[in-house]
Amino acid sequence: MARDVTTYDDVEAELLRHPAVLECAVTTIDTQEGPETLVAYVVTEGRADPAEIRRFLARPRLTAARRPRAVIPVPSLPRTDSGEVDTAQLPLPVRPGRTAGGKSGLALSDDDGLGDGGLAMILVLAASLGAIVAYVLTDPLWPGSTDLSAVPQPWAGLFAGLYTAECLSFGLGIGFLLFGYRRMARMGRPRALTVAAHLSVVWLLAAWWPQDNFYRLASKTDWERQAALVYGFNITLMIAAAVLVAFAVRERGSD
Repeated sequence: MARDVTTYDDVEAELLRHPAVLECAVTTIDTQEGPETLVAYVVTEGRADPAEIRRFLARPRLTAARRPRAVIPVPSLPRTDSGEVDTAQLPLPVRPGRTAGGKSGLALSDDDGLGDGGLAMILVLAASLGAIVAYVLTDPLWPGSTDLSAVPQPWAGLFAGLYTAECLSFGLGIGFLLFGYRRMARMGRPRALTVAAHLSVVWLLAAWWPQDNFYRLASKTDWERQAALVYGFNITLMIAAAVLVAFAVRERGSD
């Protein structure tokens, strides 16, 4: 794995502003997940929380691209005979549950810079915006599919609530498509399974909006369309659920 020779004096200066950081070195390394992952190595006074140090760096003086993806505490920084930090001797971080060269690994953070509350707010906003888009597009795409003029109460109200829930579910699926993958990747499953599980969650959420609109306009005796809908939606939803079962039971970091 190649190491970067670029200097990050601005990042190191910010790290040294932290009251617990005595020495630091910032560099980029190549990983299996992609090149040029920014990593900070810190010598601290006493025990320090790497996540707290990363949060300390989340300030306007550093852009997101200049914030290290991982903060690795080390007892000391290896140095060359000339006194410069020898980055080649610094430990390579690996994902939790994996090891490098048979040695115990150091955690490589997948933090996306959002707390649980921040991610939840983004998903709620995405669900709301997605629901509005779905609601606006329903009639142009499926004319008459949500027409309740001939349905008596309270059934009309119940169906209207169902249509709203379908639109919200679609919006939530789109939000999870955009913002959910990194959180699933932190669980340490194989990449291919993580991608499949991420898309399965999206499909399980988003499919209800088109599915029910197609079904409501399909004749019960239109066997060709009914078969297409069953295989296009029902079977794929079953497959998506099975993928999530595989994701849930797979051990972290197993290949």
